[in-house]
Amino acid sequence: MLFLRLHHQGVVANEIFWGLWLFPFGMLVFRSGFLPRFLGVWLIINGLAYLIISATGLLWPQYEQTVWNVAFPAMLGEIAIVLWLLIKGANVDALSAAAT
Repeated sequence: MLFLRLHHQGVVANEIFWGLWLFPFGMLVFRSGFLPRFLGVWLIINGLAYLIISATGLLWPQYEQTVWNVAFPAMLGEIAIVLWLLIKGANVDALSAAAT
């Protein structure tokens, strides 16, 4: 059980980095002209959710599941951008206009 708990604490510490990389990615999506701005905002909120969950898991582990349940809708930003790119794709007209 010690190693299972230690592994969970490692995952919680790793969530900090999962959240931090979403800030520059969200800003790039927000500033780009060929992806919708709401996806960039959603990615930044997703990064904040990761940071809040990891801070709660490290400082107050008894509340981690409650915070996870509340923050879960914000955590779908990564899935949203993947689905957007798979289904809709980038706006090619805006991409070619930005290149010229």
